[in-house]
Amino acid sequence: MVSQPDRRDDGPEAILEIPTEWLMPGLDLDSVRQAQRADTVATMTGEHLSLSGVELVAERRWLREAYWRQIKQAVTRGYIYKSSAVQVTLRGERREHERRSTSGLSKAS
Repeated sequence: MVSQPDRRDDGPEAILEIPTEWLMPGLDLDSVRQAQRADTVATMTGEHLSLSGVELVAERRWLREAYWRQIKQAVTRGYIYKSSAVQVTLRGERREHERRSTSGLSKAS
């Protein structure tokens, strides 16, 4: 019998919370949603642009220039999978994957 890992969520999600003062004036939530996977949840309040999902995208054009280099500070959960001069892609936690790949090593030691 195979036991499933104890998860509080449905899956490993990345969460990005960008303070509104970092955002470009007039940023449209629909344009943010268009850059995301269909299963991503995107909301905007007076305080944050919040994104959650398996894979998230943040585009440089959404942020004021001074804040682009600080995008890592907006990552609440997950890790930066890819980064370029114009876009950052985040993915959910990789701990489960690391556990699977190192479990054979820990048993052998």
